[in-house]
Amino acid sequence: QIKIEEILPYDQNPRDNSAAVEKVADSIKEFGWQQPIVVDEEKIILAGHTRHLAALSMGLKEVPVSIAKGLTEAQKKAYRIVDNKTSELAEWDKELLKSEFLALQELDFDLNLTGFDLDEIAKMSGEARVVSPCIFSNASKKDSTYLLLSR
Repeated sequence: QIKIEEILPYDQNPRDNSAAVEKVADSIKEFGWQQPIVVDEEKIILAGHTRHLAALSMGLKEVPVSIAKGLTEAQKKAYRIVDNKTSELAEWDKELLKSEFLALQELDFDLNLTGFDLDEIAKMSGEARVVSPCIFSNASKKDSTYLLLSR
């Protein structure tokens, strides 16, 4: 762990991470730090700009980092790009994803913490419907919305 003020964002970062900061902060709150910020020897971010912004928004003083050593400047630039691009190349198996959402719902897990919006999950599943919590006798989350998925 290092002090957050020691970490330097890469000033030429071509990725706008602002839309993801809140979801990443929610993820860190729920799951803890499972993936460190990757920095070079000068503590400039190679991967993890969004985690850095989320940590700042949460007021964290220290964050876990992994220091990538021995990379050339060209490798650093390429790594920043490939780290972001490779996630765009993967595709979801929608049936398996729906199955995972169903399992999470059966475990009474907040599907908002998956990074997907409930409307997005509903559209993907085709059979889901977004409902208010009043239909649940044990509804304790005020102003929450629930998603009902069926097998």
